Amino acid sequence: AFGNAKTAHNNNSSRFGKFIQVNYQESGTVRGAYVEKYLLEKSRLVYQEHNERNYHVFYYLLAGASEDERKAFHLKKPEEYHYLSQMTKTSSHPHWDSYCESEPDCFTVEGEDLKHDFERLQLAMEMVGFLPSTRKQIFSLLSAILHLGNIRYKRKTYRDDSIDICNPEVLPVVSELLEVKEEMLFEALTTRKTVTVGEKLIVPYKLAEAGTVRDSMAKSLYSALFDWIVFRINHALLNIKDLEETTKILSIGVLDIFGFEDYENNSFEQFCINFANERLQHYFNQHIFKLEQEEYRAEGISWRNIEYIDNTGCINLTSKKPTALFHLLDEECK
Repeated sequence: AFGNAKTAHNNNSSRFGKFIQVNYQESGTVRGAYVEKYLLEKSRLVYQEHNERNYHVFYYLLAGASEDERKAFHLKKPEEYHYLSQMTKTSSHPHWDSYCESEPDCFTVEGEDLKHDFERLQLAMEMVGFLPSTRKQIFSLLSAILHLGNIRYKRKTYRDDSIDICNPEVLPVVSELLEVKEEMLFEALTTRKTVTVGEKLIVPYKLAEAGTVRDSMAKSLYSALFDWIVFRINHALLNIKDLEETTKILSIGVLDIFGFEDYENNSFEQFCINFANERLQHYFNQHIFKLEQEEYRAEGISWRNIEYIDNTGCINLTSKKPTALFHLLDEECK
């Protein structure tokens, strides 16, 4: 629910990578597990391409929450949130207009029962040991992220470089949901603090920077929540005996990589995801095909060579020093 989303190619695409180590006893019985996650696609939180959606959990919450929960978390309809409905409001590509008329939103997917999925999510959280109060905090944080996306900025009329929030009525809602003071939230969203030797400088953000800052805050909140959920799940899956040094651990490792997607325009994050997948594919090719087949040849085993697509060229183009894309990009950034 928290790490998968609908993409143009797949209604349930994994937008993060994970490695799962399943520990088992000599008898073959599973005795515990450990999950490690890497590279969550955070850009999806604040922007989605046409025909794509944000993370499942937002839609589950908005469709499945009870009346009391709707009031407590200040929930609205999906189309009222900027982070869920950008493609329906604006159409930056002229040929998308026809899509928007025939398909006004991407909030529901055929065959999907969001209310039922929300119930299943609640049940799963309960099984892992999340108390009702913890679940309430999680949903409160999710709602805060959505409201955060609705904050709009404007220039102050009397000063060129200062900014203000156009819709200040959103601030008390976000501050209540996050349980932080309204003044602190306003400061964090409009000014940057820098501490130099012995003095503190408070510099207002420029209008162009402010939106990025708001989006960064939303991404950081969600990312921290995601890491914490993985931590809690690991805690529930852990077998205390496995922590003892004398214990002999038998385990199977399963690597589940994120969805490899190919768009007309890939985001930088998608590029990183695809590159990570290419590296894993290369590692797999090396060990399963190249080295293994060399071993067979050396031992004189009669063997018909398996042809495979070697993606070394693709990897070199991206990461081989000194002129690969990543290194050139590094230089430019520095």
